[in-house]
Amino acid sequence: MRKLGGVWDPFDDYVVDFALAARRRGERICLVTLVAIEGASPRPLGAQMAVAESGEWVGYLSGGCVERAVIAEAVEAIRAGLNRRVRYGRGSKYLDIRLPCGSAIDLHFDVQVSVGDLEAIERRQGERRDASLHLADASVGPERPGLIRRYPPRRRLILLGIGAAPVCLGKLGHATGLEALLFSPDAATRQAGQRAGVATFAMNRAEAMPDIRLDRHTAVVLMFHDHDVELTLLSRILLGDSFYVGAMGSRRTHEIRLAALRDAGIAEARLQRIHGPAGLFAGAKSAPAIAAAILAEIMMSEGEPLLVESGERQSTVACG
Repeated sequence: MRKLGGVWDPFDDYVVDFALAARRRGERICLVTLVAIEGASPRPLGAQMAVAESGEWVGYLSGGCVERAVIAEAVEAIRAGLNRRVRYGRGSKYLDIRLPCGSAIDLHFDVQVSVGDLEAIERRQGERRDASLHLADASVGPERPGLIRRYPPRRRLILLGIGAAPVCLGKLGHATGLEALLFSPDAATRQAGQRAGVATFAMNRAEAMPDIRLDRHTAVVLMFHDHDVELTLLSRILLGDSFYVGAMGSRRTHEIRLAALRDAGIAEARLQRIHGPAGLFAGAKSAPAIAAAILAEIMMSEGEPLLVESGERQSTVACG
C-alpha cells in the first residue's frame, strides 16, 4: 500500500500491489513466502515479502533478523531465474543468522510469478473476493503436497458515527493496514475525516444504513452518542457476516441496547456478536484512547490461515 506522497510502506502485510507495480515498470520480482516454522516465529505461516530486482522491497518475515539476507537471496534468485527454498536459523547454511530460542524458518523464493497471476489476485481482492496462488516448489519432492497461499481481501473497517472518536479510529485503522471507511450524517465529522486522510462518506440521516457489503473480512463500529439511532443500523448490520461488530457506550447503555433489540425480534445468537461497550479496555475518555481500545479489540480477532496444503478443501479460486 502506498503512503501519502506515493512511497511504499515497507512493513505492509499486502505485497501484491508492490510486486505488480514493479513488474509493470519492467522489473523482475521475487515473491518470498514463509512456508515452515520450527520453534517460535513472530510472523505467521504465509507471511510474505516482495523484492524487486533493484533491491526495493515490501513486507517482512521476522522481527528484523533475516530481512537483509532475504533481500540478497531474492535478488540472486531473480538473476538465476530459478525458484528455491532456503532455511534460516537452526540447521541453515547461514551460520551467522540466528533466530530467537534456536528457532528456524523455511522460505520459498518464487521468481516465476506472472503478471497475470498478480493481476488476477488484484482483481479478485478489488471485488472483495478471495484469491489464491499455488507455490511451485520442486524442492519438496513429488511425495509431498504443494502449498497454496491464500489472499483474502484487505480487512475493512466501517465506521458509523459522529465526533472525534470515529475520526481517530479511522486514522489508526488506516495506519495499521485496514481499509477504513467513515460514514457520518455530520458535516463537521466528515470534514475532519477528510483532513485526516480517511475515506469519508455522507449518510442521508443517522439511522440510514449505507449500502455496503458487510463480509467476513469487515469490522463495523457504531460510534454515536445518541444511541437511539443505532437500533435500525444494528438490525441491518447483524444480518451481515462482519467478523467484528462494536458499539460505543457504557455497560448500562449496552444493556438497554440489547433489550431494545430483543424487543425488535433480533435473535440472541446475533446479539452476542455485538462487542459492547466496544474496546479492549474500559474507562477511556479521550478520543485517541477510545480509538486505541477499539482497534486493539478488532486486531485480536484472528484471520483465516494464509497458507494451506493443496490437498485441503478450498473455498478460494486459484489464480492463473
